[in-house]
Amino acid sequence: MSGLVLLPGLIGYILTGLTIVHALKDAKKNRIQRILMIPTIFVFAVFLELMGVIQGLFSYATELIMIFEMVPLSIILSWVGIIYSSMIIAERLKLSLWQRILTTTLIALSLDWGMDPIAVESGAWNFGGGAYFNIPGFNFFGWFFIPIAYLVSYGLSWEKDSKKLKLLNIAEIDAKRSLLRKLYTVLLAVPIGLGILLLLGLFTRIPFIFNLPLEILVVWAIFTVVWASGIIIWKRENLKRTKWFDLIPPSSLLLIAYFYAISSFILGLFRMGLLMLITALPYLLAFIFILRKNRFIEESI
Repeated sequence: MSGLVLLPGLIGYILTGLTIVHALKDAKKNRIQRILMIPTIFVFAVFLELMGVIQGLFSYATELIMIFEMVPLSIILSWVGIIYSSMIIAERLKLSLWQRILTTTLIALSLDWGMDPIAVESGAWNFGGGAYFNIPGFNFFGWFFIPIAYLVSYGLSWEKDSKKLKLLNIAEIDAKRSLLRKLYTVLLAVPIGLGILLLLGLFTRIPFIFNLPLEILVVWAIFTVVWASGIIIWKRENLKRTKWFDLIPPSSLLLIAYFYAISSFILGLFRMGLLMLITALPYLLAFIFILRKNRFIEESI
């Protein structure tokens, strides 16, 4: 099982590399702003992981490169690819604001329902017990709120004309080619995101929420995969690619999901491997629909 502990490190580096490539290719007019997303997600993840380990909520197996000897660097790098890719896919679906927020976080959460049981069983990380394959309910609340907190903090914008706060999407933020926006991203996006999670974290401390019964967790897992898959199928026409790099976000999520699925089969964890394949369904659907070319846009260009 030691191989499964070590190999995800490489996956984390690959995910971050793919994220950088997509950011550079997708945001040609404001690459600096898009690239700033990557270190802010990284720092955001570092703070959260360290706080979780320090509080004794979970622990990690030792890897070659550890952050403060507590969190593997590969875990943080994987966060970068997962959150970025989830945000990009959800934005391409062209949803209403609340649908975009919910779909972004459920796309990310879909991975967790299948990946965490394999990682815990293989010894990559440990929660100390819980109803869902030795994983407590607070973990899934965390993964539900984490993408939301970053999406909200990164997208917040004060609109002078309406004198109201507005939540911008990635494309709209890229369109704001100002130093002020870049300074906000670097200086405030992470603190605001952490503040949001700190408030939401109080909710997970409720004993019933912290240790949700298995039945509720299973229903929640089914809802996660069904919602994410259903929205992707419903809005599939919006996913047609115009450039080859449009395939990077779903490919990144499929890479980590299928790595864990294949690893579980090799280790004889067939039930968990099948679960991983099922929870990866939204990524497979997104990949299939993005694989199709949007010829109308290509011709108009």
